Amino acid sequence: MTNDNFFYVIYGFIQGITEFIPISSSGHLNILEIVYKNIESRNYVFETSAHFASLLALLIYLYVNKHFSNSNEVKTNFKLLAYATIPAVLLGIILKFYNFNFISLELIGYTSIVGAVLLYISDKSKILRFNIRNKSSKFILAGFFQCLAFLPGFSRAGSCIIAFRLFGEDRKYSSIYSLYMGIPIIGLSFFSNIKDFDNFMIDKNLLIVFITTFVVAYITIFVFIKFINKVGFTPFVIYRIIVGMFLLAYID
Repeated sequence: MTNDNFFYVIYGFIQGITEFIPISSSGHLNILEIVYKNIESRNYVFETSAHFASLLALLIYLYVNKHFSNSNEVKTNFKLLAYATIPAVLLGIILKFYNFNFISLELIGYTSIVGAVLLYISDKSKILRFNIRNKSSKFILAGFFQCLAFLPGFSRAGSCIIAFRLFGEDRKYSSIYSLYMGIPIIGLSFFSNIKDFDNFMIDKNLLIVFITTFVVAYITIFVFIKFINKVGFTPFVIYRIIVGMFLLAYID
């Protein structure tokens, strides 16, 4: 295996294992690209391939575990996700218009630590609990939290989990709802870069990224949802703080 092939296997592995847990897939991929290839802008071509593989793994997992078995529930959740995605879409359009895609290890370090603190507070605090009974309101408000994921290193899954924990959901359902919210966002991320679809079809490195991401993402979702109520979010909090502190120390 060449060094380049190894890089793309690692790329797919990182995307697959980090997309659906609260440690930021984009942040880890940014670190990999900065350290390995000295790139300080996002590689949208490979992100497109990885996001499509992640989305496919997510949809298959939800289908196999009968989350799509009730047609009325599917319609209801579709409406909720549509409303909840509006804030991220609007912000994404603005960032795309101004071509804001700069990344840095310092920014990822700070967002990793801040996200860890917020995740810990949302998971452990009994005071910061908002009694929101309406499911639609929870998803719409979580949509605003999801916008934090535009900061490299913050984590889309993490921002959604923080929101749902604050709104009174347990760990498992906070994680499941974050999976739901990932469907339109990951899908939009894929289609927003459709201009690179020709490259996506013919590049063997993209195929390596796709296969690796799909397999690892599916396994990660299965294990994460099964054990999160027992394990809790503290290990992710500790990991994020360690990564953030290491990055900030590294750039000094």
